[in-house]
Amino acid sequence: MTPTMKVIAINASPRVNGNSAQLLEEWIKGYQSVFPEADVKKIFLYNLKYTGCRSCFACKQKQGKFYGTCPVKDDIHELVAEVFEVDALAIASPTYFGNITGMLHSFLERAMFSKNTYHLNHESLAPKPVPITMLYSCNCTPELAQKFHYPNHWDDLEAEIGHVFKHPTSRVVAYNTYQFDNYEKYDVEMFKEEDKRAWRAAHFAADLGHAFSTAQEIARNTH
Repeated sequence: MTPTMKVIAINASPRVNGNSAQLLEEWIKGYQSVFPEADVKKIFLYNLKYTGCRSCFACKQKQGKFYGTCPVKDDIHELVAEVFEVDALAIASPTYFGNITGMLHSFLERAMFSKNTYHLNHESLAPKPVPITMLYSCNCTPELAQKFHYPNHWDDLEAEIGHVFKHPTSRVVAYNTYQFDNYEKYDVEMFKEEDKRAWRAAHFAADLGHAFSTAQEIARNTH
């Protein structure tokens, strides 16, 4: 009997149906191509009200009531615990100043700090390994991303995520994404709509395919 896999898919973009959302949906389809009955919980962070870590240190208090957990009661209180119990986690975010959105950064602070210890060996308190896919949509080309060290930012972030969640992190990136319905309405002289359209026609389907195949591989390696 095929087990019911539990998955959380987080959209950390302010757009409900933008590039990040499309990557996330393809990841879900890829996972469900292996586990059709997977229980997928979709989260849109911009609908939730919460803050980043409040530096209360209740999660670090010896023999404390909240040791290893985040005590803050707001819209992500349950979610910051749930992400450590699933069989797979997918997180999609646009790239702002070379990194993830502020909403996602705040969420990760809350989810990860409680499980990250100040012990000498820096071990994680996560109950089990959770495979995570980070899906990035990026307005700039691969060349510009390299010039401004975007992959370095992602490397550092994913190393910490992988440590806390006890599993290497997978990465999918869609570069040079199409941002507007009509570029003539906006002051964006460094971009030409016809160039963006041509890039999307040549690359975005492959980016979606990468999201799909990454999820398939994770699902196949789960058990």
